[in-house]
Amino acid sequence: MFRFLPLTCLLLFFFGCFEYEETILFRKQSSGTVEISYTVPLKKDSKDSLIKFLPTSKEEIITSVKKKSNNNLQVRDFTFRELEKSETTDMYFKRKGKVSYKLDFEDPIHLEGVLIGTFSIKSKPRSLVVKRDFLNLTDSTTIDAGAGEKKIISETSRLLREGRIQFKVLFPKDSECSSNRGFIGLGNLTYQIPLQETLENPDFKTWEYKIRFF
Repeated sequence: MFRFLPLTCLLLFFFGCFEYEETILFRKQSSGTVEISYTVPLKKDSKDSLIKFLPTSKEEIITSVKKKSNNNLQVRDFTFRELEKSETTDMYFKRKGKVSYKLDFEDPIHLEGVLIGTFSIKSKPRSLVVKRDFLNLTDSTTIDAGAGEKKIISETSRLLREGRIQFKVLFPKDSECSSNRGFIGLGNLTYQIPLQETLENPDFKTWEYKIRFF
């Protein structure tokens, strides 16, 4: 769903204070819910998203999710609203829409290929090991980019300031959690990726965590 990003999508991805939040709730080892919300720029004459891989309609989201075979993910609690002019000061995109929805899963392996970046999971007796990989976007876009495109990417990187992607993982409070990144609290794990670091720092490619259930 979110694995391959064309250059034009990447440029829209960064311009205009991109916002993406993802929360995974593990109720127990084999089931849970993912809540996703994001703000995207809209087309001039419609409420369609300018970012193809982050749609604004429930039908498009369902279609995108179902492209991953052998999953039983259910989309629910979908909401969309166009932001008021007073809610955005973006000089590049005057219209924006905010989307939120939830995905229920019976097996977390069904999230593979669906979430942003890459998501892989290994299930062990009474534990889960999750690995998320996030590509260095500068490397992935400049391999085949021309001189003009490289200049645009360079300018885009320079303009980045406060943009970030936020992740949260929730699990039973009597569980144990370890992670190579982020902050671990009682029953929760949070991790933020600054977009500037995603572009420039190869050390921000992998996030791995383990949850042990009792």
